[in-house]
Amino acid sequence: MTKKQVLNQLLEQKKGRVPVSFWHHFSAASGIDLDGYQHPEILIDNVKKTRAFVEDFDPDFVKLMSDGLFNYDFNQPTAKPTSIYDGIEPISDQHEWIVKTRELVSAQKEQIGDKLGFYNVFSPTTLLKWALTKKPDGTHDKATADGLLADAIVNDRQRVKDALDVITQDVIKQATTAIEAGADGIYYSTQAIQDERIDQELFQEFVATNDQRVFDAVNELSDTNILHICGNRGSRNPLEWYQDYHAAVVNWATDVENTSLEQGKQIFKGKVVLGGLGNTANDVLYKGTKEEITQAVRNLIEGTANENVLIGANCTVPRDININHLDWAVQAADF
Repeated sequence: MTKKQVLNQLLEQKKGRVPVSFWHHFSAASGIDLDGYQHPEILIDNVKKTRAFVEDFDPDFVKLMSDGLFNYDFNQPTAKPTSIYDGIEPISDQHEWIVKTRELVSAQKEQIGDKLGFYNVFSPTTLLKWALTKKPDGTHDKATADGLLADAIVNDRQRVKDALDVITQDVIKQATTAIEAGADGIYYSTQAIQDERIDQELFQEFVATNDQRVFDAVNELSDTNILHICGNRGSRNPLEWYQDYHAAVVNWATDVENTSLEQGKQIFKGKVVLGGLGNTANDVLYKGTKEEITQAVRNLIEGTANENVLIGANCTVPRDININHLDWAVQAADF
């Protein structure tokens, strides 16, 4: 199988009628606060728990988590940069972020056997807004991220645009390295900047343009790259803003956007849709009975006519979810 034949395998070679998968972070702390460079045990634990999760819950495909490598230090050769924008240059192929990505993906793929695996990659815009909130102790104030980035776009437009251009080159290196290391494609997390000042025109300029550059690069290597429109913590994303993205598979928060998989198929014509189930402790996947979870999954399949659909959740599920609930969802897809 070549990386240009992944999509057919994903849709056709499955245990049930419809492929099903879920995933969660393996670390106890917030992912953006984890430093896999200073604490390599995070990456070791990531690999071990990838294997354990796949053994405990037998998904049809696997999201390869990037816990420990969410962030990287921007390359700023300038002697005394006055901001995170000053002198930023693309990283080299031997940058630690690239080397560690290659090592992590290779190790993860060894653990999941012949299952398809898609490596988690964050958008350039997301990486920039996290960098804006990084505190001296290495933690991040996520609550301020979108506002700070919107401020920067309004007040320092060109430097933000230049920085994103460089970060995009770095993300392309990371994403292509992951596929070359064995990933069957990427699971690309992006979202609209959650600030009313950022309209569709600014979204196109500061988010979508760079996202598309990443997809254009990885689509040269794999025919199956997944667009994750992240609705975590209620973040809103006008789905029409993403309908021209060059992704084979699209995942979004169906409840946050009030847009079902069936409705999403009309927006993302010709693409495979992924998801359908809520991912919080208040949702049926987490707290439902076997009968309730079974019915929820079958409703999703029937609503999409069992065509170009993968069953999953809006985003990562809680770490303490009962593994039986995930198994029930898999079983429900085979009827």
